[in-house]
Amino acid sequence: MLVALLHILIPLLIASVVYYYGINRILGLPPGPPPLPLIGNMLSFKWDLDRVLLDWKARYGRIFTVWLPFPMVVIGDYEVLQKHVVKDGDVFLAKRNAEQLNEIMLGGPYGLVFEDNKIVKEQRKFALKSLHEVGFGSAALEDVVHHNAIEVVNRWRKSEGAAVDVTDNIMKAISNVVWSIIFGDNVDFDSEMVTKFRQLQQSGLPLMGGPFMMFIEYVPALRKLDFLFGSPIKRLQAIMDETNTMLKEAIETTKKSFNPSADLPRCYVEAFLREMKKNEEAGKPAGNFHPQQMQMSAATLWGAGVETTVSTLRLCCLELVNHPDVQLKLQKEIDDVIGERRIRLDDQKVLPYTCAFLQEIYRIGHVLPINFLRQTTQDTEIEGMSIAAGTTVLPQFSMVHYDPKEFERPDYFCPERHIDNGQFVKDPRITPFSIGKRNCLGEPLARMEIFVLFATFIQKCHFSTVGKVPPPVTFVTNFGRSVHPFTVKIDPRN
Repeated sequence: MLVALLHILIPLLIASVVYYYGINRILGLPPGPPPLPLIGNMLSFKWDLDRVLLDWKARYGRIFTVWLPFPMVVIGDYEVLQKHVVKDGDVFLAKRNAEQLNEIMLGGPYGLVFEDNKIVKEQRKFALKSLHEVGFGSAALEDVVHHNAIEVVNRWRKSEGAAVDVTDNIMKAISNVVWSIIFGDNVDFDSEMVTKFRQLQQSGLPLMGGPFMMFIEYVPALRKLDFLFGSPIKRLQAIMDETNTMLKEAIETTKKSFNPSADLPRCYVEAFLREMKKNEEAGKPAGNFHPQQMQMSAATLWGAGVETTVSTLRLCCLELVNHPDVQLKLQKEIDDVIGERRIRLDDQKVLPYTCAFLQEIYRIGHVLPINFLRQTTQDTEIEGMSIAAGTTVLPQFSMVHYDPKEFERPDYFCPERHIDNGQFVKDPRITPFSIGKRNCLGEPLARMEIFVLFATFIQKCHFSTVGKVPPPVTFVTNFGRSVHPFTVKIDPRN
């Protein structure tokens, strides 16, 4: 009996040791922390992932393999990211899509984030063209953003020294802009519908992230054991059912006022409807322009366009009360250069310290704890190592932001690091909207919103602590990353 047992255990032990120390070499992957069977390196997983990855980078080199729980090649070095993910963009164009999460949330590989890799170029090209047609980069859209900034300021001015959570009014300002771009409706600033839509998104984010969702991509059968883990899938599906109902209603509202003969579409949904109608009239197959793709594209434009910008502006306000000397410098710059006239995007050229502040915010405030996974489209070579087609790659650009080899005291908030001889220095190492050919579609809008809103806040308001000690700058991390809830005092400036 004992001999038989040893005949089983010894081969298992040998296999485990070979797997632990040699699986990366066997699979032709770069070296990395040894993975455990089934769970890989998940025991080392933390939401503050950049710290863990930087430690592994120091041990294993500029590219290395991590198992979370399946293997992925991590690139978190600026030079390597530029040389390969940016310059050889087509090689890293495909994403390793979360198939199970896609099925739960979107009903398949649809939308503009987790879409099927076969339709990426087509849908991104269409989205970029459509967003330009409906106002991206226009003075009219900038006017809308400034109008919303003034509305936020006027509401804050009524706080009369009470503690204020800046989230609510910032969220309404950003949500209303993004809603109009997607659906064409200029909704009321206090629209309950838009607020409800964001609340649903907020409820879903914690369920979308975490080890369980990672494991079901590796072992789909775990979905059947959802009830053992607090039923995250069931709860997420309920949220998505309600969200999809609201999306369908918003699209139907847009259809009622849709004029296919207009010179230009009013919004993204109208642009999509025009494309569908054009294909139908030409007798062409619908292809990838169908109602499900339209609905999920609208959902992903909303998800990417609201929460990330709100999170960034919340961090701005929190850093102001943690660094009152920085706030005074910002106010002086705007007083001296702009005075009382309205803020415009072009003012970036004459507000170097404001731009330096925002670049430092972009450096420390990345909104995703782990970047979206890519997949190599062909065999390639990185750092002298052969990487096969279909290999999962994690281009973790935020590692660069926290790398002490790139930035002195990376944990220290210091706008001055981006100033040289009184001039703002744009730093190509800071890439808050991702890199390569799958970077964020909404980057121009987000940068404009953040600059116009933030500079207007500085011009019109003074932020201070509620008590003697400012709230700490600490982050909540799940599928996204944002600072913990906080309150401040807001006083009007003359």
